[in-house]
Amino acid sequence: MTIKFAHITDCHLGAWRNDKLREYNIKAFENSILQCIKEKVEFIVITGDFFDINIPDLAPVKRAVEILRLVKMKGIEVYMIYGSHDFSAGTVSIIDILHSAGLFVKAAEVEQIGDQQRLKLFQDPKTLVKIAGLSGRMSGLDSKNYKLIDLNTLESEDGLKIFLFHTSINELTPLDLAFGDGIPISLLPKGFKYYGGGHLHRRIEKKHDGDSMIIYPGPLFGATFTDLEKTGEGEKRGFYIIELGDKMIRADFKEIKVVDLIYKLVDVGYKTAKQIEAKLENTIQNLDVKGKIVLIKVKGNIVSGRRSDISFSNFEEILNERGATVSFINRNSLNSAEIAKMNIYSEKREEIEEKLIGERTAFFKPDPTLSDEKIKTFVENKLVGGSAQLTAKVLLNFLKVEKLDKVSAADYSKQILKHFANVLNFDDIST
Repeated sequence: MTIKFAHITDCHLGAWRNDKLREYNIKAFENSILQCIKEKVEFIVITGDFFDINIPDLAPVKRAVEILRLVKMKGIEVYMIYGSHDFSAGTVSIIDILHSAGLFVKAAEVEQIGDQQRLKLFQDPKTLVKIAGLSGRMSGLDSKNYKLIDLNTLESEDGLKIFLFHTSINELTPLDLAFGDGIPISLLPKGFKYYGGGHLHRRIEKKHDGDSMIIYPGPLFGATFTDLEKTGEGEKRGFYIIELGDKMIRADFKEIKVVDLIYKLVDVGYKTAKQIEAKLENTIQNLDVKGKIVLIKVKGNIVSGRRSDISFSNFEEILNERGATVSFINRNSLNSAEIAKMNIYSEKREEIEEKLIGERTAFFKPDPTLSDEKIKTFVENKLVGGSAQLTAKVLLNFLKVEKLDKVSAADYSKQILKHFANVLNFDDIST
């Protein structure tokens, strides 16, 4: 018997403030679902980050509900797990609400059995395939859960099985996406035919454990300008249609393209502000921008003048007047004396946070006069380099969890302090 299903991930619905980008994003999801219906898939799996935040604006939620209802009407079941953006430790997320409304099956149920976590296997009623999933958490907080899985029960289950996850795998993660929050491939449960991944915004296919496969489809459209730049460099966006049998697996990538995109890297080297402006003007004159997203990244150094002397906004306005649907000139990599201390500009909150944390932690050095070895080790392990960035991101994510009405301010403060103490391992330096 052969089964046919679709694997979609990292939709990040509601990710953009720009109305047109937000529309393109949800249109990509809608088009993928329409193609799934046309291809007559038997079910769909979505491996996290369905929305960009756990409680998004209602407009993208309304559109998502309409699309999911259409799938339901066609008799196609959807199995979904949380992504790191969907998860909320302190409140109900929109994923919980849509699951309760019966729009999809939340295929990530965990039962605590002593020190282990037993994952529930969901059996698709039409195909009898068994699906288990482990949801994602922000900044790699889910990685410890993989070490607690009750593997014996999960692996001993017979039949055709699919495992869904939302985390990076160290051996498969490209260097530019490796932030130290992944898991080794050895922690994946054995005996599954298909391993469907989310979280990595890159398309990856990998044969695994005989005739099984690990696949990351990558984002459907993209949630950051970095994603769009990668699209402009030629990286295709879309989803997978998978055919499975006892002795075979076929993976067919389906490209989803809702708009043409132009990406240009303008490397100015060392030039004056006036020369850079002239080079930008020349670059823009030669572009066919009508009906397209236009992204221009300026890289180099200003040897005379200031960045504010360059009329970036005027260039963007010219591009829009010539018919570009969205235009953006990224000047993060254009350096001058006026921005030596801080160089932050982005559409996305996460990118701004990432850059701020990176720049602030890059200059921190431990006090060389520290004599207490425990404190010195603590500082080096938690507050320096890449470890400092990860620590700061994890702590910041705890601070983003809103206080529930029924929780007192004092209890909320205690919860935050407890989280901080666990992350920083204060016990290691107090004993």
